[in-house]
Amino acid sequence: MNDPSAASSSRSLTREILNDIGSVKCLSGISIGLVISLMLIIIQVSFAAMIFSGPLEVHAQRGMGLTMAGAVALLLISALFSSFRPTITAPQDAPVAIFAGAAAGIAVTLGTGYTEAAFITVVAALILSTMATAVFFLLAGVMRFAGYIRFMPYPVVAGFLAGTGWLLSKGSLEVMTGFSMTWSTVPALLSTEALMLWAPGAAYALLLFFCLRRWSHFLILPGSMIVGLILYHLAMPVFDLDMEQARESGLFFASFSSAHLWPVFSLSDYQFIQWNALFPQLPTLAIIPFISLLGFLLNTGGIELAAQRDLDLNRELLVNSGGNALAALAGSSAGYTSLSLAMLGFKTGADTRIVGLTATAMFIATLFFGGQIISIFPKALLGGFLLLLGLFFLSDWILDTYKRMPRADYMIVVGVFATIGIFGYLYGVLLGLLATVTLFVAKLTRIPAVESTSTCAQTRSRKARPLPHQRLLAEHGRSAYIFNLNGFLFFGSVNALTSAVMQAWTNEEARFILVDFQKVTGFDISAVNNFVRLAQRISARNENFILTAPPGLFVDLFNQVAGPETASKVRIFPDKNTALEWIEDQLLNTALTTMAKATPDSRRRSHGQLFDEVADDLLDQLEQQEHVETLLERIRPYLEARSFAAGQELLEENAPAPGMFFIHQGAVRESVTVSSGRSTTLRTLGQGTFFAVPAAYEPWRSCCSYQAESAVETFLLTPEALRELESVDPRTAQEIHRLVVSSLVRA
Repeated sequence: MNDPSAASSSRSLTREILNDIGSVKCLSGISIGLVISLMLIIIQVSFAAMIFSGPLEVHAQRGMGLTMAGAVALLLISALFSSFRPTITAPQDAPVAIFAGAAAGIAVTLGTGYTEAAFITVVAALILSTMATAVFFLLAGVMRFAGYIRFMPYPVVAGFLAGTGWLLSKGSLEVMTGFSMTWSTVPALLSTEALMLWAPGAAYALLLFFCLRRWSHFLILPGSMIVGLILYHLAMPVFDLDMEQARESGLFFASFSSAHLWPVFSLSDYQFIQWNALFPQLPTLAIIPFISLLGFLLNTGGIELAAQRDLDLNRELLVNSGGNALAALAGSSAGYTSLSLAMLGFKTGADTRIVGLTATAMFIATLFFGGQIISIFPKALLGGFLLLLGLFFLSDWILDTYKRMPRADYMIVVGVFATIGIFGYLYGVLLGLLATVTLFVAKLTRIPAVESTSTCAQTRSRKARPLPHQRLLAEHGRSAYIFNLNGFLFFGSVNALTSAVMQAWTNEEARFILVDFQKVTGFDISAVNNFVRLAQRISARNENFILTAPPGLFVDLFNQVAGPETASKVRIFPDKNTALEWIEDQLLNTALTTMAKATPDSRRRSHGQLFDEVADDLLDQLEQQEHVETLLERIRPYLEARSFAAGQELLEENAPAPGMFFIHQGAVRESVTVSSGRSTTLRTLGQGTFFAVPAAYEPWRSCCSYQAESAVETFLLTPEALRELESVDPRTAQEIHRLVVSSLVRA
């Protein structure tokens, strides 16, 4: 059965391309596509020369067919399906720089007697690494994993890219000289014969590097290639060299055997794969998907910034995955979106898929008809281009970052870069991952796990208490400490909590330690172990250790690690309010019991002192009640009288309130449903009190429920009535506003 959505999408794509062909975008798209194709052809030839250098140089022509066929696959898929229409996707420098080391390892393992086997084994390695990249991109896109990779520390990424610059620079010398670069071969670079091979390419790279740092016109690079090619061939007669002698001297690649570059292998060639040479390179090949994903995210992030638009990164990952899957079948190295080439079309007004399609057509033509043209390019020119790329990487990520980074971060960049240069990319990646974990732990440790600390003298439950009890809690609440946690808990952050608890122990009256997990986002097993040790120390002091709203998994692990004896001494509440109510009850019970056991004289003094402390509060409360009653009499015409029988609901929790309620007679119980699902009473409201204050101004849903404890008479002030009062009697309306504000301040 045909998929209607797929058919519709296909028609939409075809209509878009046909519309662009008939618009002003067509000419600019074709012209930019031709420029990009010329640049990409040179780039892909350079990459092939880097992979098939040294002992593998005899396969350079076939290698060029591989990278260019991969470019066709990547260009075509991205041009048709990317959400960024002028996008350009092709085999990239970072994967090639890493793979060149694996190819050299295969060549060394097989030696000189396995020429054809070495080539097909390298092809198999290319297929494996590129297909692994396709699968990695696919999983990242399907699982919407792109956003998480952005959290890779910037210094580590900079170190990876600087290391890529070193590998490209090293590979450029191998392309130009024809021998593998090691520390022992460095002196050989200064011989007359070697200087002839690499000095022109190095001079070209340095000159072009400084030009491009100053000017950024898109024709400089292809123009310099053409000028360099002409000058190189004009110089050959001056040095009395013909093409054949130049090839024998290593200045050019060997003459290509045919005009076309594809196909270069068949399925029957797979029988020559030497798995014993391939398997040792698997760790290096496994790095390529990871580095490719980093490169993809850096480039697409740059496109978003430069184009000032957001891209669907997960869709782009799927598009790049499809392109890499086809490129793998062609035997190409891995690729992803190119920042500079993609922006070339966008910045010049060629915001069309014609750019990528034109480049694809040019690559196909070159694959089948342009092989001999590529053979006239000198190695120095191709190697110089690789060196140019390496210089840009080194400049961007070693020199420029020095000014933009703190010294500690910059040392990580240099460390990863030096490790890659001395020991290889695999060790650099391992160091980078270790640095990532270390940075994460170090920075996470700086985030305080204890968001705030208070006592029950400052933080109370929502339950209303009589004034004498409020005074007692203000006095005795200092023995109950509350620690509000935040973020992810691990061994370092829980140590901060332990230190805070030990500081609280300096108060010899400490009786309760409450730890609230409401804002905790996660934990590790080391945090559980630290909590067990903390519980053991608290229980040894005969203090109450209380946990509120801990995750269920945390409770299970805590009980398993602590054992029944320690776990039984820890109280766990579903929410902080319920725990605070329990603590307040314990504090009040202890205080009242102590007062009851005191001598008659001492008890009279305590009661007298308590009465003196609450007298002012009682007077304020009576004055407030009298003021409300007087105010109600003045605004009676604007109020709606409502009566409720005992037990009747005045307002349900989460129900819309019709207005602000004033209680004229009777008592109303205010309650709330806590996380455990039970209802807890907060306070009892009597004559002269009010509730649902926000409903006097706008529609509002009640966060509490209100039930009549006896027959209740109320007055309702609706938003409409308050607005009418403001227009008729503004001064009285202001009194209501002041009443509301004062109630909020007291709360």
